[in-house]
Amino acid sequence: MILYPALSPLLERLSEAFHDPRPRGRVPDFALGLLCAEQPKTITSALIWLGQQGQDWSATFRLLSCDTWSMQDLFNPLLETALRLHPDPRAPIYSAQDDSLLRKTGRKIPGTYYARDPQSPPFQTNLVLGQRFLQTSVILPPPGLQAPSRALPVSFLHTPPLKAPARSSPEVKKQIREAAKKSTQSHAALRELHLLRERLDRLEARHRLLINSVDGSFANKNYLRDLPARTVVVARIRKDAKLRAYLPPQLRHGPRKYGHQLPTPEQMLQDERLPWQPLQVFVAREVRTLYYKCIDFVCWPQATLDRPLRLIIIKPAGYRLRKGSRLLYREPAYLIATDRLVDVALLIVAYLGRWEIEVNFREEKTGLGVGQAQVWNPRAVARAPAFLVACYSALLLASIKAFADRRTDALEPLAAWRNDKPLRPSLKDLIQLLRRELTQLRHPQRVAA
Repeated sequence: MILYPALSPLLERLSEAFHDPRPRGRVPDFALGLLCAEQPKTITSALIWLGQQGQDWSATFRLLSCDTWSMQDLFNPLLETALRLHPDPRAPIYSAQDDSLLRKTGRKIPGTYYARDPQSPPFQTNLVLGQRFLQTSVILPPPGLQAPSRALPVSFLHTPPLKAPARSSPEVKKQIREAAKKSTQSHAALRELHLLRERLDRLEARHRLLINSVDGSFANKNYLRDLPARTVVVARIRKDAKLRAYLPPQLRHGPRKYGHQLPTPEQMLQDERLPWQPLQVFVAREVRTLYYKCIDFVCWPQATLDRPLRLIIIKPAGYRLRKGSRLLYREPAYLIATDRLVDVALLIVAYLGRWEIEVNFREEKTGLGVGQAQVWNPRAVARAPAFLVACYSALLLASIKAFADRRTDALEPLAAWRNDKPLRPSLKDLIQLLRRELTQLRHPQRVAA
C-alpha cells in the first residue's frame, strides 16, 4: 500500500479542527467514505460505502452542522503541509483565487439564487439555480520545467449575495442594497487574501513574497486598492483599459497626479517599437517559448489610482488543428502586476499556474461531486462542500508525497486507446487506488482470493 499510508496522517490532522472529541473520531472514516463513495456524493452514499447503513445517521449529519469547528482550522494543516514541500525561504509562494457556481435544484436551500450560467452561449444569457463559492489555492511549482504545477485548495468559502427578507420595508431594502455593494465577490476575495497572508505569517513564512493571480473579474478597485503587505497580484485586464503614465510625487503640481495618456494594451500589442522578449515556460504539456512585452511605470486610475504598476502583454500563440492545416491564433493576454520589482518571469509563471485552479473546479464538480450533499442546515450548506474540498486537497497532497505527483506503475494501466502518457495521476486514478487499498484492509481474504 502506498497512497493510504500517506493520506491517513493528513485526515487525522483534519480531525483536529473539531474541538469536541466526540465527533473527532468519525472524521477520518467519513472523509474516506466521501472520497470513495459512488456518485452522487451524498452523506448517505458515503455511509453506505463505509457499511454503516444499519447505524444511526444523525451523528454524521450533525458533524457538518455543529459549531465546534471552523473552515480555517480545517484547511490550516493542509497549508502547513504544502509549505513544507517547498521550504526555501527565498522562493515566493504562488496562489490563485477564483469563484465557481455549484448548481442546485431547490430554491429554498439557504444561499441558493439565480445566477448567470457560465456555459450559456454568448448570444443568449441563461440563468441557473446555484450557490456561489470562492476558492483560494496554493500553487506548487514542480522542480524544473518538465511538469505542470499543482493547485492545492486552502480555502472554500460560501459567498451568497445579500437579499432582503420577504415583505421587507422600503427602508430595509435600501439598506440591503447599499450593504450588497460592499459584499461582492471582490470584497470577499480581498478578505480571503488578507487572511491567507496572516496564515502564512503565523506559519513562519513572513519573509516570503506571496504572488496571487486572478482573472479579469477581480481586476477592479474593490480588490486592488487595499492589498496586504508582501503580496503581489497579477490580474488580467481589458484590452481597452485606460492607462496613464506614472508621475513622480516631486513633479506633481496642484491636483495633477498622473502623466500623459498611454495607448491601450491592444495598441501596445500592435506597436512594433516595443520589442518582444522570449521566455521558456512549461505550458500545454511541453516546454514552449513564449513572447511578451513589459511596460513599467503604468498607472490605472480607475482601479489603483496613482500606484505604479507593470503591464505585461503576452503574444498570442499559434496552433494548428491538424498537420498541414491553417495556422490559427489564441487570444493575447494583457496582465497587470501591482509590483515593478518582481522578476517578470515569476509573474508570468504565476499567472500560467492559475489554470490549475480551473482544473480543481473541474475535478471537484465532475469527479468528486462537490455540492451534491443533500443538507439544509445553513451551517451544513456552507461546510459540506468545504469539507469535501479539504478531503480532495489532502488526497492531492498524499499523491505528491507517495508518487512525487508522477504517474507510476502502482496505478491502473491506461486504456488501450490512449496514445499519450499522462505526466501525473488523475483524480480517477487516485480514487481507484484508494478504493483498492481500503478494500485490501477491510477484506484481505477477498483480495487474496
